[in-house]
Amino acid sequence: MYAALILALILRGGFVFAFEVLPAHLASFSILFAAWFVVLYINDFYSRRRLRVDLNFFRSLFNATLANLGIAVAFFYLIGPAFGIAPKTNLFLVVGLQLVLFTLWRRLAFGLMVSDRSRKSVLFLEPDQLGETLIGQMHADDAVPYRAEAVIRSSGNQAGLPQGVTVHDRVEDTPHIAARHGVETVVVGNTAIGDLHRHLYRLTLNGSNVVDAASFWEELNREIPIFVIDTMWLVNNFRNMHKQEYEVIKRGRDFLCAVLLGSLLSVPMAMIAVTVRFSSSGPVLFRQVRVGKDGRSFTLVKFRTMREDAERDGPQWSVRNDDRVTRVGRVLRHTHLDELPQLWNIIRGDMSFVGPRPERPEFVSQLEEQIPYYSLRHLVRPGVSGWAQINYRYGASVDDAARKLAYDLYYIKRRGHLLDLKIGLKTAATVFRGEGR
Repeated sequence: MYAALILALILRGGFVFAFEVLPAHLASFSILFAAWFVVLYINDFYSRRRLRVDLNFFRSLFNATLANLGIAVAFFYLIGPAFGIAPKTNLFLVVGLQLVLFTLWRRLAFGLMVSDRSRKSVLFLEPDQLGETLIGQMHADDAVPYRAEAVIRSSGNQAGLPQGVTVHDRVEDTPHIAARHGVETVVVGNTAIGDLHRHLYRLTLNGSNVVDAASFWEELNREIPIFVIDTMWLVNNFRNMHKQEYEVIKRGRDFLCAVLLGSLLSVPMAMIAVTVRFSSSGPVLFRQVRVGKDGRSFTLVKFRTMREDAERDGPQWSVRNDDRVTRVGRVLRHTHLDELPQLWNIIRGDMSFVGPRPERPEFVSQLEEQIPYYSLRHLVRPGVSGWAQINYRYGASVDDAARKLAYDLYYIKRRGHLLDLKIGLKTAATVFRGEGR
């Protein structure tokens, strides 16, 4: 961004001019660049998975650039006079040059970061089925920052492994094999091996990071699938999950933000209410019982987006392009404006801004029967948005609920203020891109 600024000034008046006026531009553009960075971040441009320069990259970059240009125009119109500059031509030059430089940098970064030399080597020791799945993922996806360098199997069997992975059969040589392949991480399967602790001890002394397959899956995919959970996993991972200090601060933050947003958005909410009231028959607000923290039920409030008789045949999953949604309701869902009345649920303490989305009791009873550990998502307050919502498509089946549970469990285990901020920013990007239901 700073390179684009300097180049723009050079193009306007030459080297001498550029370095004479640069100090006057630095303060204002530094504030602007910070806002631009946030926009790029919430559009996933600092994720390894967004390195590839393809059609999706340019589509997202175009949308982010429009947002950044709007922020810049508003910034210099409202605050620019305080800095004594109004860089109209310079601003558009900076935006154009930043686009070119950013694209060139991404092409270079993609070539460097997806090369085998840039990926961290991983050694799998007696991989189980989960380990084999991880090896296959690394082999198929060059955006994964790891590569499966070698496997140690006491049987020496190559079955289930992709081509190019070196297989060894001497478990006792594990430290030497790890050193030979430059391995940084050793992933251990669940298979019991005689003197395994002695080999792992030597690996740790040699500086290797030793983890089990479930923990490595969690780090790599940012989810905790239910098939890795057993009693000991629960004991080891949820013993410190209460996080009382964090919960107190989060509750206070939620309350204050909900009151502030409710006050600021009172007029738009009143306008939406009038539009809903006169666009179709039925009440303005839609009330529905949901399951919250500790399995307690509460009444969730939203602007009505469906016909009044939407559930005359009983409870149904809501799906994309649902024909029960009204024309106004489709706009509200697309922009997520139908969620605004949930500020009242947050003020009451039924919900948080961030957490697992609350589900209906009728579906919860069904899902608890079919999905192991589904009730774990009720350990925390449900949220308007959550880790599952920004990582997985809109779900409308038991299989979707199971996949979303994997993300919910990751959030419950890892939740904290920084993760909440990340989810909030990603949710804002989803709303900006119009990726509503």
